[in-house]
Amino acid sequence: MDVERTRPGFPGRVSSSSARSGARRLGTLLVLAGALLVTFPALHLITRVRSQDVTVPPPAPSVRPPAVAGDVWGRLELPRVGLDLVVYEGVTPAALRQGPGHVPGTNCAGPRSNCVIAGHRDTFFRRLSKAREGDLVLLSGADGAVESYRLGPRRIVRPQEVSVLLPSDDRRLTLITCYPFGWVGAAPYRLVWTAAAVETTAQK
Repeated sequence: MDVERTRPGFPGRVSSSSARSGARRLGTLLVLAGALLVTFPALHLITRVRSQDVTVPPPAPSVRPPAVAGDVWGRLELPRVGLDLVVYEGVTPAALRQGPGHVPGTNCAGPRSNCVIAGHRDTFFRRLSKAREGDLVLLSGADGAVESYRLGPRRIVRPQEVSVLLPSDDRRLTLITCYPFGWVGAAPYRLVWTAAAVETTAQK
């Protein structure tokens, strides 16, 4: 049956089959729209879960702020004599009560450096009395890198001797403690062990 159209702008007549076809298309669109409204929240939730299930890369390396007295600075090891110590920044009385201390202002990086670490002979550095030339020394910093050194000749100096703190022409480590080890009271001398760098290895 045909339907007559008389309003302006419309064709004169529209077939019933065309009307049914349009209704079916409209119904299909409504069903699809309803399906999207139902599934969109679920898809949004899945996307959020997946975005959180991602390995976050480590932060980009940044410049380490200057250490202050008492901060953990690194670790010092002399395997042969069983010395394994946490090193702190500074040589204040409070810092040296915690462990050996890195002498501020002494450089520990680069081809021309003299990294100086001092400690008490009657506590943390007591095992230095058993050290000998050629012993392996391992020094690790905050970045995890491990520097390897070999002990050279030792020196006995007066407390006023400050040349042991000066930069060197090579990369070295200097360990300082009071001497003699068995002295009662304030020791009159300082024991100075210098160690030359031999290699750099990554910490595992």
